[in-house]
Amino acid sequence: MRATARALLLGALLLLAMLVTTREASAHVIGISRGDYTPDRTGVRADLVMRADEAALAIQGLDADGEGRVTAGELAQARAAVKAAFVDTLGVTADGEPCTPALDDASLDPPDGIRLRATYTCPHAPSHLHLHLGFLERMPADHRHLATVHLPKGDVDVLAVLARPDVDVEVLGGASYGFASLFRGGVEHILTGADHLAFLLALVLGGTLVADRRTRIGSLVAMLTAFTLGHSAALAIATLGGFAPGSRWIEPLVALSVAYVGAENLFTRSVRHRWMLTLPFGFIHGFAFAGGLLPLGLPRAQLPVALCAFNLGVEGGQLFVLALLLPPLTYLGSRAWYPKVARGLSAGIVLAGLIWFVQRVA
Repeated sequence: MRATARALLLGALLLLAMLVTTREASAHVIGISRGDYTPDRTGVRADLVMRADEAALAIQGLDADGEGRVTAGELAQARAAVKAAFVDTLGVTADGEPCTPALDDASLDPPDGIRLRATYTCPHAPSHLHLHLGFLERMPADHRHLATVHLPKGDVDVLAVLARPDVDVEVLGGASYGFASLFRGGVEHILTGADHLAFLLALVLGGTLVADRRTRIGSLVAMLTAFTLGHSAALAIATLGGFAPGSRWIEPLVALSVAYVGAENLFTRSVRHRWMLTLPFGFIHGFAFAGGLLPLGLPRAQLPVALCAFNLGVEGGQLFVLALLLPPLTYLGSRAWYPKVARGLSAGIVLAGLIWFVQRVA
């Protein structure tokens, strides 16, 4: 048994090392941009909106004075670099023939974004349209681009990422596959979010430390349900009210929620009332995602569907993670050596949460 315990402890330490060092530790507040693409008889009109800080990472010297914000003067001065980085790398082809890009306008999009308007002139009116979002290679690895192609028979919404940078549509088709794309993006968001995975692991560990099996299962169901309700309610508030606290406050709070749940596992002997804490923590994690979407200024009619699809994906990903964690940890929970391993892992989660907190307030 001691050998098994040592093996589990070693695996836990390796997992914690990956959680602390991963680049995706702040994946809840995701980088996201929006693109509206409208084909006509001569080509395609593109309207891109992105966060100015991410654009500055993609274009060296865009934030010339290093103040952490992009001014109208800096944007105008970097017009050629902006075109090369975002307009020229956005490949548009009509029925296999390339279209010629032109940057029509580059302006600030308050409160903290930039807007690019471009025209892609095609040899003929496109029937089959292909977009290659090459600028994703310049953005952070977890960046998402919500592409909406406006067609005569309906809009097509696609959530594109670096691994899937291409969009194909039939101009006269109009069938939308955006919901599935956004749902998949929500699943990926959970599976690449180290802070959220650590939080879920801490919740499950706390539940499995309860000796009585019936109490253990009831406590786990209660706190995970409360967390899901809080997460979903925060997204609903953001959708209907257009409100979400800024990432400057939410990201450190997410990190502290991870550290707190891990610390509670070390000192408490009962998690029966933990759902009272996971409910507000669910709000914090939910607002963390919503804060990344709201600044994009999505049309009000479009935002509820986007958030609903993404949130369902988030919950689906969460259920997948729980399905992997719960059976083995519940089975091992009856072993005499398990509490020591679980508390050792919880101590590591506390450390990870505190490290993320310091990184996010620095």
